[in-house]
Amino acid sequence: MSLRIAHLADLHFGEDPPELAARLMADMLNAAPDAVVVSGDLTRRARAAEFRGAFAFLAALGKPLLVVPGNHDIPHGDLWARFTDPRARWRKAAAGVPRMLALPGLTLIGLDTVSRMQWHLDWSAGAIGEARRTALQAEMEATPGLKIIVCHHPLQHPPFATFRRPPRGAQRTIALLQGAQVAAVLCGHLHLAQITALGTPAPIQVIAPSALSPRGTQSNGWNLLTLDGPKLRIETRSIEAGIWRSIPLQL
Repeated sequence: MSLRIAHLADLHFGEDPPELAARLMADMLNAAPDAVVVSGDLTRRARAAEFRGAFAFLAALGKPLLVVPGNHDIPHGDLWARFTDPRARWRKAAAGVPRMLALPGLTLIGLDTVSRMQWHLDWSAGAIGEARRTALQAEMEATPGLKIIVCHHPLQHPPFATFRRPPRGAQRTIALLQGAQVAAVLCGHLHLAQITALGTPAPIQVIAPSALSPRGTQSNGWNLLTLDGPKLRIETRSIEAGIWRSIPLQL
């Protein structure tokens, strides 16, 4: 049985061009995915109206959905909210959306990599502490068979972004994935579609382009993953001058 998964990241509602959102929805519906996963940054500044817009867009797709937060989905300027309860708005907006999604022959598992602060200047960098790794390990052990992990921050930055800081605990998380029947880690954050290997025998890492945000050096788009048995095929759907085209992604 073939499965088709739409992978989005960096929607950044609040700075999204409305006409692009309509075109994105039309292209995704035309591809008829079996499920939709979102690797965070649904909003620009974690405002209630931005969350409403993002989740209304995702609900209109009418597909099984898994979402995880990104660094833009916690308050930025409101430091009180950021430090006391940074995910309050996220929890309210994402209520009822599962962190795990079971599909025929595959389980999708969400991993929160967002951190409220850093001990360096790049507060957009994430963190995967011991508690999150322990929870992830328990979830993977409870779900036999093939798995895909969905998070916001890349666990390992590709060559074009080696100057960026990876999430704290990234290497320990990669080690945890080895031998756990994880086919791929789906992430975003860098606004550029890319596949990298997380070592051997660790899984591949698939980065989605920016779905709606005008930031980034690549055209807006999304990833389509097709799973035929153990074989995983990945392509980026990219829009240029109003025309969608498909670009295969390979290591």
